[in-house]
Amino acid sequence: MSIENNKTRLLVIDDSSTVRITARKFFGMEFDILLAIDGADGLNTLEADDTIDIVFTDLVMPVMDGFEFLKQLRSHKKAHIRNLPVVVMTGAENPDIAKEKALSLGATDFITKPFENVADIRILAQSYVKIHNEKNREHKITTDALTGMLNQWGFNSQLDKEIAFTSRHRYNISLMTIEIDRYKELFISMGRSSTEILIKRIAEVITNNVRKEDSIARTGLARFTISVPLLQQQSTLEMANKICLIVETIKAKLNGKPLKLTVSIGICTMTGDDEVTSDTLNDISIGALKKAHNLGISQIYSLNANEYYETHARSNKRSLSIDALIDNINNGKENEVAKDIDEAIEQLQPLIAFLSNAQKQRLISLLYNVQKQPLLTAQI
Repeated sequence: MSIENNKTRLLVIDDSSTVRITARKFFGMEFDILLAIDGADGLNTLEADDTIDIVFTDLVMPVMDGFEFLKQLRSHKKAHIRNLPVVVMTGAENPDIAKEKALSLGATDFITKPFENVADIRILAQSYVKIHNEKNREHKITTDALTGMLNQWGFNSQLDKEIAFTSRHRYNISLMTIEIDRYKELFISMGRSSTEILIKRIAEVITNNVRKEDSIARTGLARFTISVPLLQQQSTLEMANKICLIVETIKAKLNGKPLKLTVSIGICTMTGDDEVTSDTLNDISIGALKKAHNLGISQIYSLNANEYYETHARSNKRSLSIDALIDNINNGKENEVAKDIDEAIEQLQPLIAFLSNAQKQRLISLLYNVQKQPLLTAQI
């Protein structure tokens, strides 16, 4: 659409000067008219002006006819050109077979020359422009601008459909939550522009290593989510491992030195017998991602529904007390302590992370000195 006059921009391609003059006369009041003499000229005009909204083209022209124009336009590398509505102007000399060929090459509709029902043609053109713009708006609403992937809103909508399908047919569905390790450090060290380049490269790795049936989204600054319907858990783990390994091969530098990029992945797999909702899948996969982060960098952790519900049932039943664990050890209740060790370690993670290097070294020395004790050996 023309920014200056807010008119819809119409490109008319025809080798006849009479048709071009007539088009400007009939449609000039409502449309901002651009003219081209053949398909090649039309493509050049489109490539030079990305504000064109709709194209009218003849079929029989020298240099490049309308058929070749449609073919090149529908395969153009630029999406805004490739997806434009194209109305073919046909005359008495154009047989039905020519119209069928044009339609097969991507023609949107047809109008007849000479222009008779001008008002109808205006309405037709504006209608196609409206539909085209609405599709573009929907695409922008559901798409992440940086990577071209779905955004969180678009992904949630798609995930609901996939859950409905897999639940109905009692199939597996998995959710992978992928996060770039140490992203905050990278952002501080490299700045926004450089980290966005890395995000795009990692997004390409993910896109190139999932199936066409899978849905991919960027759901955070450094986070991606993939829904994987129908695939067995082991195959999903193999896919995740492949992504981790390929990300590590990305060549990047920081201050002239090689920079190792890694991602960690949390996976939730729900079987056809599980009660599945998008919230549950997201919660479990994010919980699995947190556990992966606790293990280090470039880690994968998988949680199924039973493990998730058991963990939350314990958390809801009682609040774990470190003092109570120590009391149980002192009172000889080692068996009760053993089942809570993993959860206790997880709760202590923030405290451990807060320790200074000297304090961490003391903790390591303490663990080393007591590792031969039977009770602690079993717990560690």
